Amino acid sequence: MTWLTWRIERVKVLVGAALVLIAAAVLLTLNVNGPGTMTGARVALTLGPPAFAVVVAVFWGAPLVAREYEQRTHLVLWSRDRPATRWLALRVAHLLLPIVVLTFVVNVVARLTLDRMRGTAIQATPDYDLWLPLQLATVIAGFALGVLVGVLTRNVVLSMGITLVGYAALRLYVGVIARPHLLPPLRLLDKVRPLDAMFVAGGYLDRDGNELAASAVQSVCVGEHPVIAAQDQCLVAHGIVRSFVDIQPANRLTDLRLVEFGGYAVLAAALLAAAWLVLRRRETSR
Repeated sequence: MTWLTWRIERVKVLVGAALVLIAAAVLLTLNVNGPGTMTGARVALTLGPPAFAVVVAVFWGAPLVAREYEQRTHLVLWSRDRPATRWLALRVAHLLLPIVVLTFVVNVVARLTLDRMRGTAIQATPDYDLWLPLQLATVIAGFALGVLVGVLTRNVVLSMGITLVGYAALRLYVGVIARPHLLPPLRLLDKVRPLDAMFVAGGYLDRDGNELAASAVQSVCVGEHPVIAAQDQCLVAHGIVRSFVDIQPANRLTDLRLVEFGGYAVLAAALLAAAWLVLRRRETSR
């Protein structure tokens, strides 16, 4: 990071580092043996890393270019000898170093906290999202989204709002909807899902192999027949012969992470390339 970039961006870097260190101090000194503190630690591990990524996207990425337009400093910073595209490439490269360092710290703290939780009798939080390459890719993708939105809107507040909504929607879609289907799921018939497997879908099959939603079947047979034997007779009477559950087994989780990492990496590169191209087109049209 050059001296000029440090002078301009030092506040956000220092504030981000301070927040990470405060969170680290709290988590690493937290007693995770009690149910209450265990719940707090689980919430922190679930929401903390994504919240850090949101902060980077909204407060680091979105204002990066939008602030120069809003304050009209781009008229001084950018010229034929100092093109906006070169300025953007250098500024992004300089900010990537603290982003990577802080993401690494967040990951280490989360890992240490998770290891302490696993040493207790209470079940710990799954660590799918704590794979460092995937976490880095999600943070950089959020930063890249903020940069592009800032380039397009040229307004700091507007770009921050759009980035917040867009990045939150992206993470929810990938994490909740798309992730279980990144690879073809494995179907288990008349079996219980293993605890270490990722749930994809579940339900029942009729005699022709058609899928029936579990909620619909249970509302008919389980709700009206509290005795298990009567439930089985109800299922047979309605032509339901088997139950199924679709899962991603534990031995596929590494492959799932790799696919998701690749998607976020490609998205980050595409977003930064789009921001660069928009600035280049504006330069050539002046």
